[in-house]
Amino acid sequence: MPVNLPSRQIYMLNVISSVLFFLASAITSVVTAVNFQTMLILTLIVIIYWILAVIITGLYKTSGNMKQIHLKTVISLVVIMIVFTLQQLMFIKIPFSASFVFFAFSLVFLTLMHIVFFRSGLHD
Repeated sequence: MPVNLPSRQIYMLNVISSVLFFLASAITSVVTAVNFQTMLILTLIVIIYWILAVIITGLYKTSGNMKQIHLKTVISLVVIMIVFTLQQLMFIKIPFSASFVFFAFSLVFLTLMHIVFFRSGLHD
């Protein structure tokens, strides 16, 4: 069953994923010693990269099933994490432990969002 979503649902998924990134940021700031305002920098950068990754990989347009969606999500987040780590070394002063916790929460939240969205029939 190919997943070829209309633009409105892709927009809705991007908004939900942005909210989930902010949730991951808030939880990370509670769990680690990093200030939430500092985590907002990471969150905004990751949201921009996530939207680019969705466009480049065609996550919701060309994926054939849930396995491909999860694989593309994991690969996209790993690439975003590598790029952000390089930026972190050069410009941004956020501890690496906080960014790894953030990306772990983000991966869990995005995976759960995809499972709930596609298995519940919300995309029909």
